[in-house]
Amino acid sequence: MSEEQNMSPKMEEKSTEMTPSQEESNISTIKKQSPLMMILGGFVVALILGFGIFYGVTLSQVKNLSRSNFTLKSAALLNLSIASINGKKVLYSEYVDNIQAMEKFYQTDDSGQQVPTDAERSDFVLSRLLVNNLIAQVAKDMDVSVTKADIDKIAEEQIVTGFPSREDAEKEIMNRYGWTLEHFLQEIVYSTELEKKVAAKYAEQHPVDTNADASVEAQAIEILQQIKDGADFAEMATQFGSDGTKDQGGDLGWFSRGQMVAEFEDAAFSLNKGELNPELVKTQFGYHVLQVTDKRTTKDDAGNEVEEVQARHILFPFQESNDDAFRLFMNEQLKNSKIDIIANVHNPFEGLFDEEAELPVTTTDEVVQ
Repeated sequence: MSEEQNMSPKMEEKSTEMTPSQEESNISTIKKQSPLMMILGGFVVALILGFGIFYGVTLSQVKNLSRSNFTLKSAALLNLSIASINGKKVLYSEYVDNIQAMEKFYQTDDSGQQVPTDAERSDFVLSRLLVNNLIAQVAKDMDVSVTKADIDKIAEEQIVTGFPSREDAEKEIMNRYGWTLEHFLQEIVYSTELEKKVAAKYAEQHPVDTNADASVEAQAIEILQQIKDGADFAEMATQFGSDGTKDQGGDLGWFSRGQMVAEFEDAAFSLNKGELNPELVKTQFGYHVLQVTDKRTTKDDAGNEVEEVQARHILFPFQESNDDAFRLFMNEQLKNSKIDIIANVHNPFEGLFDEEAELPVTTTDEVVQ
């Protein structure tokens, strides 16, 4: 056996025993360290409690939409949000910044535009910021980006060029929105350009059939000819109509000038009672088969004579354009998104999905004017 193996338990016990002087030294060290550790521990606890109180107070102020300097600076420091879409935050500081810019615009506006209510301003700003975040997510998936060179080019060619100098452009933007030119470019121009690039990429990946409208026109001409040959207009409208009038045989009721788009109105008021328009009427909505069923003259509230017609139509709508396709795509993206509203503010998209309605997505082109 080795010397270590021959060591008896008694020897091991003896080797681990401390002398009285060693014990006293260790106790003295512990006593010296304890006050320092207690102070440090207390400081850490106080720091954690203090941060918790600070965070809680700031969050409460954000939820109540406070605009105090303390709240805005604290919210920015803590990166607090007012809402999020698919986990991507809309910062409270950004929301307030846009609200204040919109308020300043209307305060300096002398064109007579109707001033939106607080709720309308909030809905407009929050919907735009949420959609901006959604577009940024889609752009990332499509590998689409906007460079500083893109923004600088837009600034020089589309913004600054409308003023005598860059300084004049900066001054006007500051007067109207309270923003520097650079901040305006980041808040408005960047998101608008990103959306345009995403839309272009989507159109490239999902091309629309440009020949589809020709087939729509051909069908409309065929139905018009059948009516000329004696087919019942109301029955044709019920079978081939595409809007809400189809269930009423295409009846539009009575209307006066100024209530319809110009092309449709001009054709309707040129016809006599019972007359079928011999050609299709083309409007922004598509091709119309049009017939005037009655005419009359009434008086308005001021006693002036007003000519009215009663008409019916069959609408053959255009096939969707690239813009239509992209809008429907973004509506679907929005519908499937998870939107969380953190503060005491209205969700601008609340209820828009309840009846599968077409969503009025607020795009970045619809900016503070």
